[in-house]
Amino acid sequence: MEVGFITGGAGAIGRASARALVRDGWRVVLADIDGDELHRVAVDLGEQAVAGIFVLDVTDFDGVHSAVREAAKANGGLQGLVTAAGGGRGIAGASKVPFIDTAPESWDRMIEVHLNGVYYACHAVLPILYGGGGAIVNIASGAGLRGGPPHLRQLHASVYSAAKAGVIALTQSIAQEAGAKGVRANCIAPGRTESRWKSWQEMERMQREEETRYPGSGRASPLGRFGRASDMGEAVAFLMSERAGYITGACLDVTGGIRLH
Repeated sequence: MEVGFITGGAGAIGRASARALVRDGWRVVLADIDGDELHRVAVDLGEQAVAGIFVLDVTDFDGVHSAVREAAKANGGLQGLVTAAGGGRGIAGASKVPFIDTAPESWDRMIEVHLNGVYYACHAVLPILYGGGGAIVNIASGAGLRGGPPHLRQLHASVYSAAKAGVIALTQSIAQEAGAKGVRANCIAPGRTESRWKSWQEMERMQREEETRYPGSGRASPLGRFGRASDMGEAVAFLMSERAGYITGACLDVTGGIRLH
């Protein structure tokens, strides 16, 4: 049975990815900074599905490497990685200012969590995957495909966009280096998607408010709704599977068409 390591396992996308992978026959190792929520996710998935739990800060290089080594040793290796860790409300709020008003500490924190955290996890897992092949799926963002989300509530997203663009480029570089050793690396680019702090129902309400204040701005996507965590989880599970066995270096747009380009 394949075992995948998931950072941000207590978040909406990490949890949805774990559910989809478990359904497809994987066992998952869950890592997140929120230990209480992490254990709730583990209970939800079931004892047989969870191959390990680590309360972990993805900005801790040594901590990430230690957790990955321990997970691999306990499970006889790893076959996959999903990097779904992201910033909390404080980090997200700090990014929604004009670039000229961006404080260096806000920039550093955003890059540390959203880009360096991906680097640390990939750096730790790749030597293990080189032993038998596997798949990596990193969570980027539609904001990384083109500078800044097109909706008004996140008009100013220069730091976040830069971090997520870095995730896309890093993923492509890993794909080039790791392909010969049987490792595929891809990423997904979500649009506005529910989080552990904001349900899609609440986002639909926000959409209606935006449309009232700024006619023509509130539509979430050509599909007429915002993303659900399960949409992202299904995309992750596909890219982790052999159904995507000839796909590497790709960034799958999962914005519901909001990023048509």
